[in-house]
Amino acid sequence: MALLFSGVTLLTVYYAVRQNAEQRLQQETDALTQQVAAQLEAELAKYAYLPGLLAENPDVQLLLQSPQADAALAARLNQMLEKANRITGASDIYLLRPDGLTIAASNWDQEEASFIGKDFSFRPYFQQAMQGRLGRYYALGTTSGERGYYLASPVRNSTGTITGVMTVKINISLHEANWQWRSAHCIVTDPEGVVFLSSNPAWRLHSLQTLSPAVLASLRKNHRYADLQIPPLPNLRLDPAAASQYATDGVRQYLAQRLAMASAGWTVYVLNDASSITHSVVLTLLLTTFMLALTLLLLYLLWKNQRQRREYEQEAREELEAKVEERTRELGHTQKELVQAAKMAALGQLSAGINHELNNPLTAIRAYADNAAQFLDIGKPDIARHNLTEIIGLTERMAAITRQLKTFSRKSAGQIETCDLHRALDSALSIMQPKLAQTHIVLEQQRAEGARFVQADQVWLEQILVNLLSNAAEAVQEQTDQRIWITLQQADGQTCVAVRDNGPGISRQAMPHVFEAFFTTKTIGKGLGLGLSISYRLARDMHGDLSVGNAPEGGAVFTLSLPSANGSPP
Repeated sequence: MALLFSGVTLLTVYYAVRQNAEQRLQQETDALTQQVAAQLEAELAKYAYLPGLLAENPDVQLLLQSPQADAALAARLNQMLEKANRITGASDIYLLRPDGLTIAASNWDQEEASFIGKDFSFRPYFQQAMQGRLGRYYALGTTSGERGYYLASPVRNSTGTITGVMTVKINISLHEANWQWRSAHCIVTDPEGVVFLSSNPAWRLHSLQTLSPAVLASLRKNHRYADLQIPPLPNLRLDPAAASQYATDGVRQYLAQRLAMASAGWTVYVLNDASSITHSVVLTLLLTTFMLALTLLLLYLLWKNQRQRREYEQEAREELEAKVEERTRELGHTQKELVQAAKMAALGQLSAGINHELNNPLTAIRAYADNAAQFLDIGKPDIARHNLTEIIGLTERMAAITRQLKTFSRKSAGQIETCDLHRALDSALSIMQPKLAQTHIVLEQQRAEGARFVQADQVWLEQILVNLLSNAAEAVQEQTDQRIWITLQQADGQTCVAVRDNGPGISRQAMPHVFEAFFTTKTIGKGLGLGLSISYRLARDMHGDLSVGNAPEGGAVFTLSLPSANGSPP
């Protein structure tokens, strides 16, 4: 019976613990996958506007329209691109003629690595930009040999004709240093299944599957990976169609989670060491076996103690009965009283002995019951279910914390529709909460109920609000009494959001340049000077406006105006 009970208990624990460990590993892997994808999306989105902004520079238009090379103009443009490259942290920025020849570059002063005079017409990002689209491409640099992501925007003249291409190269391989987890690896593949980013250097520039001759020919034509051979991964095999799968590299088994990045055409895989499942199961089974053995031992000792007590009581009764029978004739009524007294004395002695024998095992049972209750399903189901419920509750609590990588990564299609301004503001404040929690900023809000629904894009609206709140929080850092005021009001068919701070305000010299690209009063490395410029453009794209001024009480006031909407979002 004890063996059957132990077997059923161990089997139940095995399946419960394994299922829980697999679910926990799945949630952890999914959170890591979302985190990596969000980091990459944010990095690409940060530079998405850069080539378009640079293409609007007047010197770019003049240099492309000059029939002959203007050395002074080219030198001035080279220096501007070098400065923009240094401020934004990009890898390289360069300007191409319609025939693909580079005529200006941020690396103009690097003799061997300079792009000036190089023909990049074979690159797909150049061809996409010449077709009027934002060019996107990942490849090894033909000049530098370094991995990079390219963003290219067409340059148009006053008539709308494409006269050139402005290109920005980003070094996203720096993110690999952030993927050094204890038991997980990350790889990012291109549309052909080639691993170009990985936390494991041995996996880089390998393919998930054997590449066909047609794919290899296409890669060589575009010089995506120069003349490097792209062999398949030697031991690791991943199914590109499976969202979640188990895979092995010949040494370890992994749970692999897949997530597609549609905007870049990439696929992110996170491979989490699945040995934690076995470790959890083995450790729990060992602990369960130990607790079962201890419980059975305690039950045996209790049974033995009760048996000894019964034997002792039987012996005491027999002895007492013998004495009573022997003296019955002589003692009479007195003898009966003595017998009763003897019985009471014996019971008193037994109770003291029983208390001594049971105190230690009962104390041990009490101490171990809290840990072993989950395994006592037979005979004590209420206690077992309660402990299992507590375990499930703790597991759910752990899962609820990562889950916070996504959303402002959402990528919007720029669709103008009815949006809830209060909801967008709440979302922006939620994103800003970690930053506000580290300071002593007092936040005051005045929300008019009529100023609720606007015509806007939800993602863009949240992005503008986060930028304004972030700037306000930084503006009051040096103030003793740090305050930010948010006011929502409606007038003349427009709904306005005013964000005011009690910081030093904006100087008269800086006021005309607040919304210009790359203008910033922060030190290098703490700001790109693009936040307000992009916010201004997004507001205009939503048929609204973003203005700035200084409040009479002191501090800066940024006001976002958007067309009001009737009714609630669909």
